[in-house]
Formats: sequence, structure tokens, C-alpha cells
Amino acid sequence: MLLTITILIAASFGFIYKFRERLAFKYGRLSRPYNNACVIPLTQMGTDQFIELSFGKVHYIYRSSTKSSTKLNIFVHGFAIPMQMWQAVFQSLIDDNHSCLIFDLYGRGWSDAPHVPMNVDLFVSQLAELLFALNLPYEKYNLFGVSMGGIIVQRFTELYPSKVSKLILCSSAGLSIIKPSLFLMSILSIPIIGPILFKLVMQRSDNKSVRSQWAHPEKEEYKQYKKLFERMCQQHPGYLRSLFSTIFFFNFQLPLETIEFIEQLNIPILIIWGDKDTLISVENAYRYHELYKNSLLHIIHGANHSLLIEHSKQAIEVIKPFLSDT
Repeated sequence: MLLTITILIAASFGFIYKFRERLAFKYGRLSRPYNNACVIPLTQMGTDQFIELSFGKVHYIYRSSTKSSTKLNIFVHGFAIPMQMWQAVFQSLIDDNHSCLIFDLYGRGWSDAPHVPMNVDLFVSQLAELLFALNLPYEKYNLFGVSMGGIIVQRFTELYPSKVSKLILCSSAGLSIIKPSLFLMSILSIPIIGPILFKLVMQRSDNKSVRSQWAHPEKEEYKQYKKLFERMCQQHPGYLRSLFSTIFFFNFQLPLETIEFIEQLNIPILIIWGDKDTLISVENAYRYHELYKNSLLHIIHGANHSLLIEHSKQAIEVIKPFLSDT
């Protein structure tokens, strides 16, 4: 009898551990058009397209220049907000006849959410495979990375140095970032309970920590962000699971060896930051500028971590001359 009870208890724990994510998060495949080009606009940036890569379908938008160009501008978003984070900058460069590629990272926007650890190598391989699959006719890339995306583009540069022309780092993670406490991480690590608590907190899109990353949460831009986030939670069964996985598996501390390697390449680097950034403080901007000798630093006064949405005009004003400068 005792042996039977012991076996049942062990089997129960095994079942809970094996299916812990299914018990905590939505399960299923993202429902959206599966043809190569979507007829119904999903964004406001151009024709939404999909391509099958090793870990699932990836949503991207490619806009080519009408003039001969050897460089492609590639935009990588951050932790939670999908490609729309770069919308204003992307559209402005398109209007100036630049070639641009933008995509949703796995588990965000309209890209699939594979059941694998969401670490930096997954996202770098996603970008590398996307470029290989599209086989676009460009010799070099200008890489744009915001927040977590800054780590991704720097890691890509380390692995494919000959393909990178310029780097644009906006409020980039990699040096020092506000991390969850050890106690909180311990709570989140508890099977089922941790993911459920995470889901409940994240679904409160108007929580204090999110509002604190905006300079003007009372304005329309913040309301649009809330709608986008709520839509992600509702339509994408793998969205919150992917964010949860990223917290545990993505290394937000960039190895110093990576920075030293990129510094030796002498690639022109533009660093854009808000002096009121509450998530990744402006001290990181000065530190990056010190580490990257061939960098240009631009501080936007009054801007917070969401500066690409709230202060896009100021960002564009410094990005355009940086790209045109040979």
C-alpha cells in the first residue's frame, strides 16, 4: 500500500513537472494567415510576410529601395513590444528610400513561439537564418537594436563581423540592468505557481513598473502600447510563455569579450539613450561610449526607456545623418 502511494505521488510530481508550462500558460499554435504574404494588414509598415525557419514561422516586412543599394537596415526589437517599437524610425527611412528589414522575434508579434529556451543564441540564429533564407542582395547590414535587441545585434556582429557596416544601439541592455530579486526569481522558479503568478502580473498591462518606463504614460502613445500588449496576450498563446522563458534563459549581461572584439572592428556605432531611463540607466550609455571608441553618443533629454515611441522624432534626427555619413 505504501509503495503504491509513493509511486502515485512520484508519478503526480513527474506529470506536473513535465506539463508545468501547459498547466500555467495557454497552449496551441498562433492563429494567423499562413500564406507568404498576408492580405489583411497586421501592421502599418508594409506587406506582412511569413517564412518557415527551423523553429517556426517568422513574421517580417521587407521594403527595398528603388535605387541601387549595398546596405540593408535591419531592426531588432526588445523584450516585450514587437516590431512596432521601431515603426516610426522604419517608416521614416522607407520614406527616404532606404532598404529595410524588420521582423518579430520568436514568441512576439506574429512569429511562432517554439518550445525551446529563449536565449540570445536562439534570436541570433533566427536573424542569421532569416537573412540566409531571404537571400537579399546586400553586402553589408546596418543593425538597429533596442533594449534586449541591442545584445542580439552585438552578438550577431561578433559572429558575422564582415557583414556589419554600422550599429545603432538604443537603450541597449548588456551592461547593467535592473534585475528581478533573488527572492522573486525563487518564487517564479516554483513549477506551476511561478508561471501562474507571472502571468497574472503581466496581464495587468497598466502596472506601476510598466508605466515607470514611459515619460508620459498619460498620452495616447501609452494607450496604444497597452492595446498592443493586451492583444499579444489574447491572440498569441506562446507570448507570455516566451517572456517567462526569456527571463530565465536570456543573459542580459553582455560578455566583455564580445565588446572588446567589436571594438577592434572599429565599426561606427551610434548610441541613443534617454536621460530619464528607469530600466537601463543613462550611465550605461556613457559606459558603452567609453568602451566603444568609435561611437557617437546622443542623449535625449526627458526621454525614458520607451523613447523610440515617445521621442521618435529626436531619434530619427540623429539616426539619418549617422547613416549618411561615410
